[in-house]
Amino acid sequence: MDKRKVAVADLEVGMYVAELDRPWADSPFLFQGFIIESEDDLAKIRETCEFVHIDAERGVDEDAGDKTIRLSMNARPGANPERGRAEWQRIASEERRVSFQREFQRVYATRARTRQYVDTLLSDVRLGKVFDTETAKAIVIELVDTITEDADAAMWLTQLKQAHEYTAQHCINVSVLSIAFGAHLGYSKEQLRLIGLGALLHDVGKMQTPVEILDKPGRLTAEEFEIMKRHPVDGYEIMKATNQVPAQALQIIRFHHERISGRGYPDGLRGEQISTAVLVTAICDVYDAITSDRVYHHGIGADQGLNAMYQMAPSDFGKELVQEFIKCIGIYPVGSLVELGTGAIGIVMTKDPHNKLRPVVMLVRDANGKEYRPRRFVSLSAQASLDRNSDWSVKRIVDAKHVGIDMHRIASDELLEGGHQVLHI
Repeated sequence: MDKRKVAVADLEVGMYVAELDRPWADSPFLFQGFIIESEDDLAKIRETCEFVHIDAERGVDEDAGDKTIRLSMNARPGANPERGRAEWQRIASEERRVSFQREFQRVYATRARTRQYVDTLLSDVRLGKVFDTETAKAIVIELVDTITEDADAAMWLTQLKQAHEYTAQHCINVSVLSIAFGAHLGYSKEQLRLIGLGALLHDVGKMQTPVEILDKPGRLTAEEFEIMKRHPVDGYEIMKATNQVPAQALQIIRFHHERISGRGYPDGLRGEQISTAVLVTAICDVYDAITSDRVYHHGIGADQGLNAMYQMAPSDFGKELVQEFIKCIGIYPVGSLVELGTGAIGIVMTKDPHNKLRPVVMLVRDANGKEYRPRRFVSLSAQASLDRNSDWSVKRIVDAKHVGIDMHRIASDELLEGGHQVLHI
C-alpha cells in the first residue's frame, strides 16, 4: 500500500480513499475504503472530512474490479444492487454496534462506580457520618476524561431514569450533563473537573431535608417549600466544613438555584453576580429535573424539555447560554426514542455532526410494530442516500411508556455483554 495524506480540496475522481480523518463509524460512509467515482462523491467527502489518506496503488487505473468497494450505488453490469445495498447496511450496522457497545460497557462501569459512591455519600450525610470527598474528585477526573473523549454513551445513560431513585441519579446526571456542556463551551479539563465536582455534590444538602417533604407526592405548602429551599446552604456548609472541596465547586452547590432575574435562592443574586459555571450547572439541573419522573411529576420529553428551557432563558439563565445548551444536547438528544418517517421506531445513539436532523439510530421496531432482531444501527444520513424511496428522517420524539418500550431492558440486552443484567444507574 502506498498511503498518502491528502487534503479534501486536492482529491480527484478515481482516487482510492483508504482512511478518513475520523472513525468510519462516525461518517456517513458504509464501507472502509472506496473509489471516488463522481463529483457527488467528492462533495460528500468534503462535507465530512478535512483530509483523508489515499492508497496511490489502487484506483480506477488499477482495474480493481470486484475487489474494490465503490462509494456510489451505480451497479456494475450483472451486479445485484439490492444484495450489495443490504450487505453494506449489514456490515455498517454491525461496525457501529460493536463500537458503541464497547464504549457503553466502559462508561457503564464508571457510572456504576459513581452510583455506588453517591449512594454511600448521601447515606453518610443523612446519618451524620464522616464521608469521603477524595473519591468524588477521582470519579470526576474519570468522568471528564470519558466525556471529553466520547460523550455519547454517558449521555445515553442520563436518559435511563427511575423515579424511586431520583436524588442519586439526578446528582450523577447533572454532573455528566454539566461536564458535556462545559466541554461544548470550550472549558479546560481543570475547569470541567471543578464544574463536575460541584454538580455531583450540588444536592447533598437535601439529605438534611425531612424525607416527608423530599418525597411528598403532592405540592409543597409554602412552609414546606421554605424548608426545601435550605438545601443549597445546607450542602454548602456541609462540604465547606471538610476543607476538601474547592471554592468554585462550593459556589455551584450554594448558588445552583440562583437566577439572573434575582428571583432565585438562597441569596437572590442577579445577572453577573452569578458565574457562568454556576449557570451551566443550573441549566443542567433544571433540564434533568423536568425530563425525569418524580413522585409528584411525570417527566416531559427531551424536545419539550429543551423548549421549556428556551422559554425560561431570558429570566433565569440567559438566552445565549441556553441556546448553546440546546446545541450541545442536540435537536434529537442521544438516548431519546424517535419515530422515523418510515414508521419505524429507534433510539438515537449518536449525533451526526454534519446533519443534525439525521442522527445514527438503533432501530427497535418496524412500521408494523415488529421488533428488529437483531437490532440495527443505522446512519439516517447514509440510509437516506441509499434508499431514496423511503423517508429516513426523524418524525418526532416519542415516550417509551406510550409505545410500550422498556429502555432499560434494551440497554441491558443489547449493550451489556451477555445481556439480561440489571442496570444500576
